[in-house]
Amino acid sequence: MTWSTNDLRPFQVQFGTLSMEEAPRRVIGREELVEKLWRDLEGKSIRLMSERRMGKTWILLLARALQPEGAVCLHINAEDKSGAPDFVFHLNEELHQAGLVSDNWRKKIKDWFRRIEQKVQGQDLGKITLPTLDSWGNLLENTCQQFIESCDGKMAVLMIDELPYLLDKIIGKKRFDEAIELLDKLRALRQKYPTLRMIYCGSLSLHLVLKKLNDEGYTGQPINDLSPFEVPPLSPDDASYLAGCLLLGGNVQCSDINQVAKVVAEQSNGVPFYIQHAVKLMIEQRIIWMPQECEKLSNQLYTAEGDPAQFAYYENRLDQHYPEDIALQAREILDVLSESPEGRPFTQLENLVRHRPKMLTLDPERILHVLRDLQQDHYIVLEKDHWRFKLEIVRRWWYEARGRYGL
Repeated sequence: MTWSTNDLRPFQVQFGTLSMEEAPRRVIGREELVEKLWRDLEGKSIRLMSERRMGKTWILLLARALQPEGAVCLHINAEDKSGAPDFVFHLNEELHQAGLVSDNWRKKIKDWFRRIEQKVQGQDLGKITLPTLDSWGNLLENTCQQFIESCDGKMAVLMIDELPYLLDKIIGKKRFDEAIELLDKLRALRQKYPTLRMIYCGSLSLHLVLKKLNDEGYTGQPINDLSPFEVPPLSPDDASYLAGCLLLGGNVQCSDINQVAKVVAEQSNGVPFYIQHAVKLMIEQRIIWMPQECEKLSNQLYTAEGDPAQFAYYENRLDQHYPEDIALQAREILDVLSESPEGRPFTQLENLVRHRPKMLTLDPERILHVLRDLQQDHYIVLEKDHWRFKLEIVRRWWYEARGRYGL
């Protein structure tokens, strides 16, 4: 769409999760994407994919608010759950709150967990068996069956936010069997119940979790029935409209709000999270903003005290989720790629990487392997035979933080 100043609605900068009721008004430029999501769900379950801070959770909330007549959906955030049993318990709590399981069923669930607590007595649940009780896996299946039956023939959609983070937490506690069982059980449920759909979502890529399980001998394919669903940045028009609404809501003085909003959107690469942080900086600097001054916003975000836009996450997570040697190689590759907005063809990239002091013995096969890991992790893309950073705003940050030093 093409918008004018009269089309703007005043929005306040808002981080974190909004309510489902707010989503249709607050989420900009995602209606067509949500329509496509619902069309795709008619065929199979999906994996919602993108780099961090692209607004995946807000999209799920919008999808829930705009759910079609033939669907009933539930959104659960798995990030703060301690393990699979805890996930099952809170799934039941959310279903009960939504009126999708009965009081009697909730009472049965609470009784199950009460009996577990009596059995455990301070032990690690992941290391003991409870032969006198149904397993949490059976409880999960029975819960999903209750959910499906309450939908009365409609499509039952379970949106699981931050599932990879929960799995990684379980793996970190060396409870590999529990993580595998949860993945396999969820897949089995999708196969067993034709009207059940699931949406996996999270800031941590599932391929990293699966690689850790593969290293422990797991050979399953728990997500091969999930269709990948890419979440792109906002279109230039939607991104500038969002920026304009935030500028208006923040009472930011502009020489021309349309032109200023356009530059803010460009500087932020159309990523809603960065647009909001850019406008927040502008609100704090009580000046009259002109388009040329907005071109410095990304640099201000890079150097802002406390890294509010969380760019350092892109480097720090390498040590958290990659083996030490792969993390080192990934940094070297990203350092080289950060030098060029257009990216580099493989032969040129390989030559530059192997001329770095720490990478002299690195073979081309390993470089390609690391590139593909970084591609799956949304750091980089392969476009017209050139490997490059996926987001220019991240490339510029990486270059300023590391690439220009020739480490």
